[in-house]
Amino acid sequence: MILKLADIVIEVKSRYRYTYDICHDYLYSGRKPPSFSVFATNEQIADERKKSPGYSDDVLESTCIYRNICNELLRYDAILIHSAAICVDTQAYLFSAKSGTGKTTHVNLWLDKFGERAFIINGDKPILRKIDNKFYACGTPWCGKEGSNKNVCVPIKGICILERGADNKIDYAENKEALLFLLTQTPIPQKKESAEQMLDNLGKLIESVPVYRLRCNMEPAACDVAYGAMSGDVIGKKAEF
Repeated sequence: MILKLADIVIEVKSRYRYTYDICHDYLYSGRKPPSFSVFATNEQIADERKKSPGYSDDVLESTCIYRNICNELLRYDAILIHSAAICVDTQAYLFSAKSGTGKTTHVNLWLDKFGERAFIINGDKPILRKIDNKFYACGTPWCGKEGSNKNVCVPIKGICILERGADNKIDYAENKEALLFLLTQTPIPQKKESAEQMLDNLGKLIESVPVYRLRCNMEPAACDVAYGAMSGDVIGKKAEF
């Protein structure tokens, strides 16, 4: 099976049908040869089974395949960030948060507000790749339980770290703060060379894309605050309602 993810052609070898089924929108039939090939070893699947008991082998294999893809993509100025990526008017906005914070709820506020102007690029595991000196949010078929994804690459306008709060307030995150948080939202490769490449890519991302911290109450006004600051419609460093 040949896929095209984040504008990279990849050969994927899978023993189970599950991976083929979820990747149908990303199949590539062009003439460009694959940049690399991936598969999941028996050892990787066994290790994943220990971490995620109760899942079938076909799902575990698919998880391992995506992890291997992400490790290889590090060599192409790309990185996986656990986040929800939404497109509004040709710009991508990403929201990352600790589990249970309400990332999906907040993204749904954007979908309600912008209607046909918006769609989800990836609901949980987008690839962020630097192409021609600009970072893009790229869809993948690995996208969380809601299954929301689209095979596109959209330039990133901003990344937002979500927190719960009584009021809605957004500020720029300092580079160190952004780095420490985003490190918790990306897989850490075991190999030293790959880990160093991951850190380099994350540093490039933070230097290129503004990162915000939003404390919000998940009411519709939270979307107004976030969009106002991240899109540039609100002038100044801080916006709050």
